Amino acid sequence: VNENFSQTYRASVRTNFRTAPNIEIGYRYSIQDNDQGQRRTKFFTNAPSIEFDAYIWKSLTFRTDYTFNNFSDEDRTINEFEFWNASLSYRKDQDAKFEYTLRATNILNTTSQNQSSAGNVSVSATEFFIQPRFITFRLRYEL
Repeated sequence: VNENFSQTYRASVRTNFRTAPNIEIGYRYSIQDNDQGQRRTKFFTNAPSIEFDAYIWKSLTFRTDYTFNNFSDEDRTINEFEFWNASLSYRKDQDAKFEYTLRATNILNTTSQNQSSAGNVSVSATEFFIQPRFITFRLRYEL
């Protein structure tokens, strides 16, 4: 007997204003149930998230997103990790040719994340290492 059952459930609520800031609150829940006859494993992922974007003074755009992940089996939490990214863009007006963007990824400097997988003969929980905090500047010119 080799059975694998995986499901992911997602729910989110988002505002959609033209001039006010917008926010999205979401939640993801994943289950991976593996039965290999003599061994049965079950992994769970709980991941609440929030996204925010605002258009400020008709020239600045601020965006940020945050996700918290709890990766566990039936007995204990295996790993908790979180991601936070943000960007700030400036464009003088809608007709401006130049746009400047400052972007930060992995602001909290998360070092690794976990993922589970199942094959015909094995079940694994894998840890991936993540690029450290990274800050970039982008200059964009429209022809």
